[in-house]
Amino acid sequence: MGNRVGQLCLVVGAVLAVVVTTVASVTVPLVAVGAVALLLLALFALAQQMDGWRWLLGLTMALLVCASSKLPGLVEASFYPRYAAVAALVVWALGAPGRTVARVDPWTRLLVGALWAMAGLATVSFTWSVVPLETLQRGVALLLLAALVHVLVRRRWPDRAVMLADLRMVYLVLSGSALISLGVGLTDGTLVAALSRTDRFEGLYNNPNMLSIVCALTTPLGWAVYRQSRRRVELLGMVPAVACLLLSQSRTGLIAVLAGACWVVLRNGLGRVVRLGAGLAVGLLVAYLFNLLPVLFAGPWVRQLVLRFTDPTGGDLSNGRTEMWQATVDLWWQNRPTLGFGYASRNHLFALASLDESFGTGVSVVHNSYLQLLLELGLAAVAPLVLLLLAVGRVALRSPVRRADSGLVWLVVTGLLIQITESAIFGTGQTYPYVFWCVVAGVLLHLPGGRADADAAQADPTADPTTATPPWVGAPAGDLTRLPVPALR
Repeated sequence: MGNRVGQLCLVVGAVLAVVVTTVASVTVPLVAVGAVALLLLALFALAQQMDGWRWLLGLTMALLVCASSKLPGLVEASFYPRYAAVAALVVWALGAPGRTVARVDPWTRLLVGALWAMAGLATVSFTWSVVPLETLQRGVALLLLAALVHVLVRRRWPDRAVMLADLRMVYLVLSGSALISLGVGLTDGTLVAALSRTDRFEGLYNNPNMLSIVCALTTPLGWAVYRQSRRRVELLGMVPAVACLLLSQSRTGLIAVLAGACWVVLRNGLGRVVRLGAGLAVGLLVAYLFNLLPVLFAGPWVRQLVLRFTDPTGGDLSNGRTEMWQATVDLWWQNRPTLGFGYASRNHLFALASLDESFGTGVSVVHNSYLQLLLELGLAAVAPLVLLLLAVGRVALRSPVRRADSGLVWLVVTGLLIQITESAIFGTGQTYPYVFWCVVAGVLLHLPGGRADADAAQADPTADPTTATPPWVGAPAGDLTRLPVPALR
């Protein structure tokens, strides 16, 4: 009864929010569209009988998407609520009844500890930061991220089914943002411009690269959801994500997604690679026989996409990123190599550098998460970063690539590669770090041989821990040897 009353309150509150927001945003109708989307999310939660925590997770992801929007109204409305929502997730998980604290394996503890160390260092760096208040605020947000990962590992996600259901909610919100982006582009003309001219598509987000980062995570996450449920309808969410990724013309996003997919295929064995290659060859042959190749590859946006991989802009194919990286290294090493300039100080730092010739740089962005950490936190950040990368590497190398794990490993490898030319690995104001680090922690927690899967491993060391059924389920102990295999499925 209490659960139904709570769900009813959520829906009533969402309806009131839609009415108030629509009235207050007559000049910004897309704000009202976002409010309607939240209402639909509330109704979906009611229809699916989801618990309140998962509904709040969806709301948190929606607020993070809004904070990355190109619409000032959405950004202002979600700036502080997104952090409050993350804090509410942590508090709710800590106080949830019936949850026991799980024992985790050393590698998961290593990941959580390194996240806490990085967040603590980032927060303490306000004492020497060039922008102390900004560093302190963003450092506290990073502490919230570490706390969220911690409570998920210890209290909510030891149950793998709960973890996958939570990730499905994240997938629905992110794929919904991609669909809304296509709708926004259709109404303001940017979608037509991206298809007919050389413009890059950004949709709802504040720039094409941000759109590509989100879609690069949504695509493998959708595959994980599909592989777990085996329902083809789950693949529909991948369609707008892939479309937006292509229209954004982000070389980093496309290469990272393809590299992540290739990694999973290679880990499945040579036979899978051969079958996939044969399928692609047959598909191209059929397209050639029906004269479909010109239709597929002659569009303006396709030619522009090809040019982005072949035509040097600004002197090289990196669009000047190599110069940015060199300037970043010089600025860091020549001034503050040990402790850096303070976490989240990059924007203010480059603005200061443009006014002070002694800094000797004219760039405004880093476009590399690992170099940005050196710039902001110096050599002090190397140890926790190495530990984090070791944990991520263990996920990429040791996690099985069956069922949902195939998509989750794909996401982890994609997320790791995309940060070579983007700067979002600890950008707490956007969706990327929350999705990436939570997925890494979840996969690491359920690696075969870990404490979470110890019983399943003892029952059958060769079985897939995501599908294995304990042999004592469904039959008395004396009948185990006579139980037919189909009854165990």
